[in-house]
Amino acid sequence: MPIWQFIVVVVHIFSAIIWVGGAIFLALVMVPIARGMEPPAVGLQFLRKAAIRFRGIAWILLGLLVVSGALALDGRGIGYERLAEDGFWSTELGTVLLAKIVLVVILLVMSGFHDFVLGPRIAEAMQQVPRGERPPASVVSARKQLVMLARINLANAIIVAVLGMMLMRGVPG
Repeated sequence: MPIWQFIVVVVHIFSAIIWVGGAIFLALVMVPIARGMEPPAVGLQFLRKAAIRFRGIAWILLGLLVVSGALALDGRGIGYERLAEDGFWSTELGTVLLAKIVLVVILLVMSGFHDFVLGPRIAEAMQQVPRGERPPASVVSARKQLVMLARINLANAIIVAVLGMMLMRGVPG
C-alpha cells in the first residue's frame, strides 16, 4: 500500500472514531451531567456550549470522511471509470457502496437539519422561557424530536461504519 493510501485510511478511520465517539460522549456523558445541573438553565447553557463547540469539529470531520472515503475508494481501484461500468451497481460491492452512499447523504442532511435548523430554533425558543418556568409543550416536543433525530443519526453512522467494513473485507456469509 502506498504511503498516501495509508494516510487516507488513517484519516478516514480516525475521523470516524472521533465523530462517532464525540456524539456518543455528548449523549452518554454531557447530557446526563447537564440535566443534573441546578438551575436547569445552567445545564442547558452548558450543554449548548459543548454542542456548538463539537458542531464545528464534527463538520470538519464529516468533510474529511467524505473526501478520504472517495480517495480510499479510488486507491482501491474504484474510481469514476469503475463506478460508470455497466453492471457495477448490481454487484455485491456496488450494492454495498450504493447503500453506504445513500446513508451518508441521509446522515449529512439529518446532521445539517439538526445542527443548523432544529437545534438553533429550540435554543432560541428556550431562551424566551422566563427563568424558573417550564417551556411550552411545543418546545418540549421539539426537544424530544431533536434528541430522537440525533439518536437515529448516530445509529445511521454506525450502519455506515459497518458498510465500510463490508467494503473493505467483504460481505459476511
